[in-house]
Amino acid sequence: MNNLQIRNRIIDYISRVSFFVISVALVLAESGCNPYEFHIGGPHVVDAVVLTSLGGVDQGPYEATLRDTAAIDLNYYGATQYIITMGIVLKHGEGFRIMLRPVVEQHDVKDSGIIVTITRSGVWLDSSQKNFVNRPDVMLTEGKMAHVKLLSENNYTQVVMDCDTIFRGWTNLKESDDVVVQALQSSEIQVVGPDWGELPEHETAFTIHR
Repeated sequence: MNNLQIRNRIIDYISRVSFFVISVALVLAESGCNPYEFHIGGPHVVDAVVLTSLGGVDQGPYEATLRDTAAIDLNYYGATQYIITMGIVLKHGEGFRIMLRPVVEQHDVKDSGIIVTITRSGVWLDSSQKNFVNRPDVMLTEGKMAHVKLLSENNYTQVVMDCDTIFRGWTNLKESDDVVVQALQSSEIQVVGPDWGELPEHETAFTIHR
């Protein structure tokens, strides 16, 4: 095979590869496929968006695995009033955090709202860098599923883990249609079967001032 034939074969190969890449790009563009977006849980299937690198999140139709500060944003048709239930399993590490009423723009958390931090050494809630709930008696157990329930209605918020009500009360924070779940540093968690359901009746407790 002479140099001209080799050159022609290389050009032909590059042309074929380029055509394939462009074709795939066009198909993805037409279908609206975004590797950062996926659907999870049910029966009210939740829209999820990976907020960090793709390598930190294993996506699935029923569960997602988050590793080492990886985060996903959960949303259901823009609903700002909700009761969300989900299971979260700590595979290893210390735990995870959930951001309620955050401000999320273009896959970036501009304001974390109320941060619920759930760990092997307890649960605490923060807002504007101020701690207002501390529950060292409620802890994660590695390998055991924690059942989390989150309620938001107007200015009312409730957080329940398993049989423990961590917080219920009023907040001056604006409603948000986003809920962010993030693994803590060096931790790995599985978010299992999130469901964005209807609002129940509730009672009030105290107010978060901001």
